[in-house]
Amino acid sequence: MMRDKIDFSALEPDIVALVLQKVIEMSPGFSQALARQIEQDIKEQHGGQRLFVPKGAKRLTPEQRKSVFQDGLTQLSDHEIVEKHQISKTTLWRIMKSGGGRFSG
Repeated sequence: MMRDKIDFSALEPDIVALVLQKVIEMSPGFSQALARQIEQDIKEQHGGQRLFVPKGAKRLTPEQRKSVFQDGLTQLSDHEIVEKHQISKTTLWRIMKSGGGRFSG
């Protein structure tokens, strides 16, 4: 059975090009030549690899963690707390398990 080749470049954006375009937009003095050199170097080193770009987790401030913990001690359901604070159930459980973390003392 012959398989058709899939052109993944049509499905997924070139992250290197996207990042460099953004750098050029935000830094008018950034040279096109330097951007091309960086793109070439990265593609030589990582071309063909499927790399993960983390979205970047939202970090709770100590005050937010304390508020989550206090809500966890009330009659609010897990679902209500998760919705109110825009966190995952796992984050809620981790905060509750730690006794509020730094706030248990």
